[in-house]
Amino acid sequence: MNRTYGRQRGMTLIEVLAALAIGAVLLVGLASLVDRSLDDMKGQQTASYQAQVVDAARRYLDAKFDVVVAGTPTAATVLPITLEQLRTAKFLPASFSDTNAYGQGTCVLVRRPDPTFYPKQFDALIVTTAGTPIEDKDLPAIAIQAGSGGGYIVTTAFEQARGASWQMPTTAFRGKPCVGATPALQGKKDDSGHLVSSLFYDGAAQQTADFLYRSRVPGRPEANQMSTALRFVGTALAKDGTPCKPIDGPAEAGLTIDPDTREILTCKDEMWSSSSWKSPVPNHDELLAVKGAKPGDVRMTMDKGLAFMFTDAGWKALAVDNDGNFNVPKNLTAGTVEARTKVVSKGTIHADDHIWTNLDVHVGQDLYVERKANVNGELAVERDAAIKGELAVAGDIRSDLAIYAKGMEAKEWMSAPAIALSTKEVALGGKCNYEAYSTYAKRMVTVYPRGIIVPDRNARLMICGTDDVFIYVK
Repeated sequence: MNRTYGRQRGMTLIEVLAALAIGAVLLVGLASLVDRSLDDMKGQQTASYQAQVVDAARRYLDAKFDVVVAGTPTAATVLPITLEQLRTAKFLPASFSDTNAYGQGTCVLVRRPDPTFYPKQFDALIVTTAGTPIEDKDLPAIAIQAGSGGGYIVTTAFEQARGASWQMPTTAFRGKPCVGATPALQGKKDDSGHLVSSLFYDGAAQQTADFLYRSRVPGRPEANQMSTALRFVGTALAKDGTPCKPIDGPAEAGLTIDPDTREILTCKDEMWSSSSWKSPVPNHDELLAVKGAKPGDVRMTMDKGLAFMFTDAGWKALAVDNDGNFNVPKNLTAGTVEARTKVVSKGTIHADDHIWTNLDVHVGQDLYVERKANVNGELAVERDAAIKGELAVAGDIRSDLAIYAKGMEAKEWMSAPAIALSTKEVALGGKCNYEAYSTYAKRMVTVYPRGIIVPDRNARLMICGTDDVFIYVK
């Protein structure tokens, strides 16, 4: 028996349940998105609220400068300023709420860090108090939207307030209530989850917060510190040798960079000028290959450690003074010193080795030689010559005064207008022409050689004879 079923119409129970499940998931996701959107709007409203209070606080400090000065006589004094005071002074509208979107109140805390030397400088913190704490994950985003100086206090560091480019301990601002008896800042965990805006005031319309400040800020070194590299662009760049005098002012000290050479330029004599000291080069060959050198440029060669200055005649070593002299205050160490004219010394010349000369040696005063003196030419001494060793002269020895020696030997001849003989007493028949060790010469020498003439105690002349004893001269 054949049965014919009609076409199925409508939805089954399973399909209905599946649609309901999908709808529930979508509803949960939509609710999460709505909640997140509401949180974002809440954060934006809180940031806008904070920015308005900061602006009102700045204008209040402008208008009530004398009042604030009187209320902060010492660095330890903190002056609280309430929202009611800002509303009364017409810096906030009368309808401005006492709390932000998180139900937090707001207090302005002002102090002068150095009333003696910087009486016009104020530090102000605009802090939120009580209410519902803002979660740590939301604080940075809200603080950024709160404008210049925006910051916050997190649960992991509730003793410090921090912003995008600043942080400071809240110690100096603690213990001062704004409304009621509870201090706005306590240095406890209750401080976390709140916004803190930093306002530095130095007169009308002067605020640093997250900006670099031109003058020293007592207790705020970060106000004078750059946290990134300083780069010059556009009109801040200048070419070396171009005018540096401003159109509306004098040519004061200035600093910029040459865009081509990347050299630092300073304002000198109303012109941008680079330093005459340039980057060092590896060696002298690299120095000669430098392009664009100007007279006065100075460069070091790294291999020799020498300085060279560029002149119209090329690179010249920096080795002499204005008179062409080379002055060394202390010691000079050199391999070879070549003097094309003369060597002049106002003191003593010491040499651990020989001093050689192919010409004459002229000594204007005394000559002292610790060892041997070998002279190939003439030796002329205008005063004393003291030689502890041997004196060997290939030419003449000329002396305007006496020559004293423990021993003097002439292999050919010796002449003099007068010869002063030794006054040491030698006896007739005494020994002569014998070898003995000389402690002075450090060797064996002949004592009273044959032919030597000496006087006896009666001034009679004796000579060392062939039998090596002294006999009278006949």
